Amino acid sequence: MKKILAILMVIVLIIVIIVIYQYNSYKNNLLRTKRINEEYEIFTNNEILGTSLITLINKAIDSNQKNNIKQNNKNLYIENDTTSIKIEIKFSESEDTYQMENIARLGSEEFIKNYATATFKCTNKQYHEKTNNIKYLLFEQI
Repeated sequence: MKKILAILMVIVLIIVIIVIYQYNSYKNNLLRTKRINEEYEIFTNNEILGTSLITLINKAIDSNQKNNIKQNNKNLYIENDTTSIKIEIKFSESEDTYQMENIARLGSEEFIKNYATATFKCTNKQYHEKTNNIKYLLFEQI
């Protein structure tokens, strides 16, 4: 009888430990997602200068590289369902939108030289359905 009671206690203890571990993992994932989104949403709530936009582009490219996001034959990042980030920019003098990779390829210095004091506003923001992480931002020059 004592043996059965001891086995039941061990099983209950294991179940409690598993539940606590799963809850902590879930909570940590929520906090990580919130932190990542806050880093980008700081830039999306207000108008920003070109210097801040190039910082955001560099941050997104760095994030894609760290998350091993693949690139297509044009060196544009391929969207995945969880961690990819894409930024597009629409300049006032053109109807076209430009990918962050193309702007980065031309060089941060060139962008800053031409658009450092230009003002941009985020007009579209999208999230990954699976993780609720930011996946797409569109900035338009004002």
